[in-house]
Amino acid sequence: MTFKVWGVLLLLTAPMVALAQGSTPLPTPVIAIIDVDQVQIEALAAKAVRAQADKYRQEFQQQGATEENALRTQKQSIEQQAKSNALAPDALAEKARAFEASVADYQRREQARHRAFEKSYNTAMSKVQQAMYEATGKAAQAHGANIILPRGQVVLFDDKMNLTKEIIGLMDKALPTVDFPAPQIEVEAQPQPAPVPPQPKKKN
Repeated sequence: MTFKVWGVLLLLTAPMVALAQGSTPLPTPVIAIIDVDQVQIEALAAKAVRAQADKYRQEFQQQGATEENALRTQKQSIEQQAKSNALAPDALAEKARAFEASVADYQRREQARHRAFEKSYNTAMSKVQQAMYEATGKAAQAHGANIILPRGQVVLFDDKMNLTKEIIGLMDKALPTVDFPAPQIEVEAQPQPAPVPPQPKKKN
């Protein structure tokens, strides 16, 4: 059994040995380091994205707070009318249903604002990321590096291997700013209730 196993192993490894003998030798690894977090903090394009994102984020938060206050006022009014018996039960139930519909509309608008913001943010940051890739390639080529590792995955390295500052400089020259697309809010339509099937007629 042992000889058969070794025979199979030799048959499997023989083509690989032949391939290795006839292939081009791999280049000697030349490693460099990039601190992605530092790039996202210091690069001018990333700063521009954050500044514009903060503006839209604050605007949406203000819109949400205004709508929440209106809903809170509407709810308090219904509760007061219920305590004082100012409305007939049917009218009070109608107001409660209207309030629930307003809450559902508010939730849909909040979700729409979130989706619109995330879409614009991702679009802007994709340009920053592309600029980082291109700058990293140029820096690597300038130093003859063929492996670029993120700083967070390396425990110890010589600081001379760190190309982050150089990469940021190249990014700032190529892409000093990025336009943050204005979020396009698209609220999903309220689902319509299923039609009630007609009741069968009673037989006399």
